[in-house]
Amino acid sequence: MASVVPMARAAHPRDHLVQAYTDEAFLARVVADYIGTALGRGDGAFVIATPEHSRTFTAQLEGNGLDVAAALAAGQLLVLDAERALARFMTEGRPDRAAFLGIVAAALDQVRASGHPRITLYGEMVDLLWQERLEAALELEALWNEVLTDERLSLLCAYRIDELGRHADGVLRRVTHCHSRLMPAEDPERFADAVDRAYAEVFGIAGDVATLRDLMISRLAPGPALPAAHAALFALDDMPPLLANDIRVRARRHYRRPRAAAPSETQIPGG
Repeated sequence: MASVVPMARAAHPRDHLVQAYTDEAFLARVVADYIGTALGRGDGAFVIATPEHSRTFTAQLEGNGLDVAAALAAGQLLVLDAERALARFMTEGRPDRAAFLGIVAAALDQVRASGHPRITLYGEMVDLLWQERLEAALELEALWNEVLTDERLSLLCAYRIDELGRHADGVLRRVTHCHSRLMPAEDPERFADAVDRAYAEVFGIAGDVATLRDLMISRLAPGPALPAAHAALFALDDMPPLLANDIRVRARRHYRRPRAAAPSETQIPGG
């Protein structure tokens, strides 16, 4: 599958972005693009990740031409272990607000002391929580939103979630509503085409698939910014479960199909 790195680099002050992923290499490219862009323009960066991911991100950043060792030595970049950080503020399965805010404030002060008042953050503590303690992960996201009242900050969170998985959509929708923007899938154009094909196959309409999709999207309550294809999937929550799941299964099959085997000339109406 072709890889298209979403423009996480286009984060705005106080942005709270979320990236769903299943492929580790894709995540590394997204995070390196996001953090590397911040460092390149002279901002600070604060990463909270597992040691394995931190090593992968470092390799990707260095491959992109960034001197990670120099950024760490200068205090421009700070990296913390996500599991150890969680252990410092989780109490009886829930985040302790005061402890969390204290840890984050100390880390931000450390980066700012190196002369970098604007800081780009990446975190995956929520990814360590959500599968067993979704409510705790959502509470942690709410605490991050308190941190992001500072306009000098922006944050990207990552969740290992299959966006077209049978059981993931309700979770991803709840997670997304804690954020300002859901980032596109690995191959956004192909993802959107897969959703449109699934809509057309299930509803069997001869008219405009995009019109139907947009009508369903219009019924969603106002919320974070979403790619149109993801909004169309979220809109399925108001449909009978069997029908909604059929669309997701079909979309997943189209999206995962090897590109060489995909029908290249077939046009979906309105797609």
